[in-house]
Amino acid sequence: MMLKRTRAAVTVATAFALAACTIPAQPAYAEPSDQLQQRVNEAYAQLMSYTQELELAGNKLQEVKTNLSNVQAEIEATKTEISEKEAELKVAQEELSGRLSDSYKRGDASLLSVILGANDFSELFSRMFYANKIAERDQQAIDAVRTAKSELEKKQEDLAKQEAEQKQLVADQQQQTDTVAARVNAQQNFYSGLDNQLKEQLAEEEALRIAQEEYAKQQAAQQQNNGSSSNNNSSSNGSNSGSNSGNAGNAGGNGGNTSAGNQQPSQPQQPSQPQTPSQPETPSKPSKPSTPDYGSNSGNAPSSVVDIALAQVGKEYVYGTAGPNTFDCSGLVSYSYAQVGYSITHWSQGQFNLVQSKGHLVRSASSLKPGDLVFWGYSATSIYHVGIYIGGGRYVHASMPGVGVVTATLNTGSATYMGGGSPV
Repeated sequence: MMLKRTRAAVTVATAFALAACTIPAQPAYAEPSDQLQQRVNEAYAQLMSYTQELELAGNKLQEVKTNLSNVQAEIEATKTEISEKEAELKVAQEELSGRLSDSYKRGDASLLSVILGANDFSELFSRMFYANKIAERDQQAIDAVRTAKSELEKKQEDLAKQEAEQKQLVADQQQQTDTVAARVNAQQNFYSGLDNQLKEQLAEEEALRIAQEEYAKQQAAQQQNNGSSSNNNSSSNGSNSGSNSGNAGNAGGNGGNTSAGNQQPSQPQQPSQPQTPSQPETPSKPSKPSTPDYGSNSGNAPSSVVDIALAQVGKEYVYGTAGPNTFDCSGLVSYSYAQVGYSITHWSQGQFNLVQSKGHLVRSASSLKPGDLVFWGYSATSIYHVGIYIGGGRYVHASMPGVGVVTATLNTGSATYMGGGSPV
């Protein structure tokens, strides 16, 4: 019987050893999931802030580029005016030169002719007066053309200085926009890396939880089987009258081993599920926002633009693009409107200015119609985001890097919501 007890003990010990080797181990993480989740949320908020900053920088770049184009157009117009004045001056000078030449060829003694040809003093005075007037008129015409030409040349010089200054502004703003774009790109990579790390960690924790639950079930089943086997051995050993005390001791020993070796491990804590990063608050700006004038009629936006925009949902956000595969916020607007026959400028501030100039800007959601544009900004001159209203209190927009084109609920109570309306 000692052989049986020894063999049984070895079997149980081996089973426990094998079981111990299969207990899923808790992986060692650099930081807990909840702390990593907080870092992901903070990275997302910073990415959104940088994206808004990039949109503002891009709007400013478009503004200074437009100003440069206006100055250059004025320079060309001034050049044309100078050419016209030069032509007028040439004509006036040729007319005066022609009259003097004819008078010389005829041998006219102009003053003597005027005096001797007069029949009386009244006629003499009249001839002298009109001769002087002709001379004065010729001189005034020439002087006027010369003055106008001189003024235009001075204007051209001033415009050339403005052009140089504006070109420098464009270069400076381009550099600033590129710097912010690089910052957005770096933050996007940082956020994506953290987000992927969090997803992998949560997946590992979930797999661990499932494995530990399965292990606990197996241990419970093994404990139940060992208990039944122990009861059968006790009954068999009890039938031998010569070994009652020894068998009883063995049964007690086996029972003790069963109880100790099959203790069920504690259940691991359920890992937290990933959270959707909350929308960060818009950073405040030091300048006092200007309030636009709102009306009640948002215009007549083409509702067909909604279907075009919704067909882009799921596509990526890439700053400066306007489809067909990637978009930024104003690019989605210009692309969608182009598909229904309207050419809309590709920058959010310009789109806001267009709606406002047409008198279509409204504040209340009840005044909006499908196809209207909706805007966010720090003021009427600092717009940083635009979307397309689709009805039912919702809009579609190219949100930001990592999010892309999505639909969302319109919150007209937001401090940065600047209203909306039709650009056509």
